[in-house]
Amino acid sequence: MNEIKTLADELRETIKKDGNSKPVTQPKALSTEKERPSAKNAIPIDPSVEKLFDNMLSYELTGKEKLLIRLDDRTVFLLKQLKIAKSIDMNKLIAYSLQYFLHQHPELIQYIKENIKTIEL
Repeated sequence: MNEIKTLADELRETIKKDGNSKPVTQPKALSTEKERPSAKNAIPIDPSVEKLFDNMLSYELTGKEKLLIRLDDRTVFLLKQLKIAKSIDMNKLIAYSLQYFLHQHPELIQYIKENIKTIEL
């Protein structure tokens, strides 16, 4: 087990063998805390948009059915950015948006119900 070396250890040994007298320095550790913009630099958000974000975050994904959907690159990029900015999962946003759309257009649900009655099996 002691024989296992990291790539960095091997590089240090190689540099020492080549006679390079420069001391090898360790790279600075990355900050473990996420850097957030300070309150001074924060972009003001419209209260209606903030309420929409709150509604999306509180939306419960209860379904178990999985669907394969196609989205264009621009939409996927936007969804990924929203995930980073507000921690809103893509699946949650899509499910919330579809549910919101159906509640806004009950005539669509009524149309589907009426057409199913006329289908002969």
